[in-house]
Parts: sequence; C-alpha cells; structure tokens
Amino acid sequence: MNLTANPSLRLARLARHLEARLRDFAPGTTQVLPADQNTGTVSVRFPGRDTAQVAALLEHRSNVPANLSGDWLAFQLSPDLRFEDLDRLWGCILEILES
Repeated sequence: MNLTANPSLRLARLARHLEARLRDFAPGTTQVLPADQNTGTVSVRFPGRDTAQVAALLEHRSNVPANLSGDWLAFQLSPDLRFEDLDRLWGCILEILES
C-alpha cells in the first residue's frame, strides 16, 4: 500500500502514530483523546501544567500546528508532515515535561 498516493490513509496513520507517542509518557503526565483519523486532529492535555504555557513553548520548538482550546492542545496534522516531525514533537514535549 502506497500511503503517499492516498493522503487520507497517510493522515490516519500519522494521527495514530502521534496518539500512540503521546500515550507513551509516564502515567498522569498527559491525557490524550482518541485521534480523529479523518481530520488528523490529536488532542492532549497536561494535568498539573499550564497547557497554554506548554503550547507557547512548543510553538518555537516544533513545526506541528496546534490550537489551544481551554486546557486541551489540539495538534492539527496534515498528510505532508513527516513521521520524524511527530517524533521531534514528542521529544520537545518530553523536554518540557522534564523541566
């Protein structure tokens, strides 16, 4: 299956990948909603942390677009993102959570 030829399949796979990576954090550090594989939206919150502050730090460290909605941060993926971009995002979040 060629995921590049089918953007909707690629978007679904990217969304599942990011959801899984966000669930990898230690229990209690993130709360993740099920990814919307049709739109590429993956929402996360950070219990005990100011999500707006996390969003502001990520804005300068990551190229994955995100929108703040209350205490939820919704990452909006697109088929042209690379899996490496999502792994970089995960690393940036890890640095923030460890600081």
